[in-house]
Amino acid sequence: MSTEQPWRRVYTALRQDIDQERLRPGDQITSTRALAEEHGVAPMTVRRALAELQNLGVAAPTHGVGWFVTTPPEPEPDLADRVDRLEREVRELRERLDLEHDSTVA
Repeated sequence: MSTEQPWRRVYTALRQDIDQERLRPGDQITSTRALAEEHGVAPMTVRRALAELQNLGVAAPTHGVGWFVTTPPEPEPDLADRVDRLEREVRELRERLDLEHDSTVA
C-alpha cells in the first residue's frame, strides 16, 4: 500500500501522462468522475490534483466542458543566469557611457 497522499497519486499519474506526452497541450483530461473511479478516490481528491496542475500552468479548466492540458510556461532562469545577464547589461551600459563621454570631451 502506498503512503503517498491520494491526491498526490492522481497528480503524479496525470503529470507523467503530460511529461511523457500521452497528454499534450490542447488535449482534454479525463473527466473528474472517471479519474476518481479509476484511482479509487473521491472527486474532490481529483480536483485537488487538477488544481496543483493548474498552479504549475500545465492544465486549465474550461467551464462546462472540462480540464485541458495547456502549454507549460517557460522556466524561470536560475539565479546564476540572471546574474550573468545583468552583468552583461551593466558592461554594455558602461561601454555606452564611456563612448558618449569620450565623444562629448573631444
